[in-house]
Amino acid sequence: RVLGAYIVRTDATGLKVLDPESPDNIERGSIWAYVGDDKDVLFKYTKTGEGATGPWKLLAGRTGYIQADAATVHDRLFDGQAASAIELGCWAHGRRRLVALQETDCRVAYPLKLIARLYRIEHLADARHLTPEARADLRRDRSTVVLDTLRRWLLATRAREPPSTDLAKAAGYLLNQWVALTRFVEDGRVSLDNNLCEQQLRDVALGRKNYLFAGSHAAAERTAALYSLTRTCAQHGVPPLPYLTDIFGKLASGWKARRLAELLPDRWRDANALS
Repeated sequence: RVLGAYIVRTDATGLKVLDPESPDNIERGSIWAYVGDDKDVLFKYTKTGEGATGPWKLLAGRTGYIQADAATVHDRLFDGQAASAIELGCWAHGRRRLVALQETDCRVAYPLKLIARLYRIEHLADARHLTPEARADLRRDRSTVVLDTLRRWLLATRAREPPSTDLAKAAGYLLNQWVALTRFVEDGRVSLDNNLCEQQLRDVALGRKNYLFAGSHAAAERTAALYSLTRTCAQHGVPPLPYLTDIFGKLASGWKARRLAELLPDRWRDANALS
């Protein structure tokens, strides 16, 4: 279902894993998060953070939207080497470089104000419960003007600032990602940022503080599988404890493999609502 989604969001975080074959007896693997259409959450563990074992493999051949940060590991998903997907940028990542300069350069207040206006337009669309088509109309009417103003400021800033300054680098980052960052204007189903995917990874980050590491690479893979279920539960409004209690009992009782899809959180919710 994630692979068939209209929009796939992706991001990754690290996970320490015990490995007796490693010189230090511990390795740092990666857990990749993939969110399909804001509901289905899939985590995949890989022994390294390399794209070849992560998104290049899972999303190979995709032609639809992929939303991610501008890390180079994602480039092959958009340039035809692993996939020919359509890149969606993340304004949350784009503004971070400006936010980091707030204490040292007052000039960033203006572009941050403009970016905040983009989000206020989205809040207005949410408050009006607009359809994707109506949201796109609102964006074309209001967001385009803000984006044009912001782009002029970025171009002027990059032209007058020495290339080595942090402000010039922040402006250059946004301009380099401009096409991906502004695709949201024409499609009301596209969000401004990848924060939803990052929110899924917070559970992994919280877990790391408690269990510190996975006991093996196989254990890390099972961890990713369980996170997939619990985070998908969260997105569908399904309480995880009764859900897991019920499906584990059914699996232990010989639930047929051909009926596994019936145990997905949203279908389980609907079935139990009717019972």
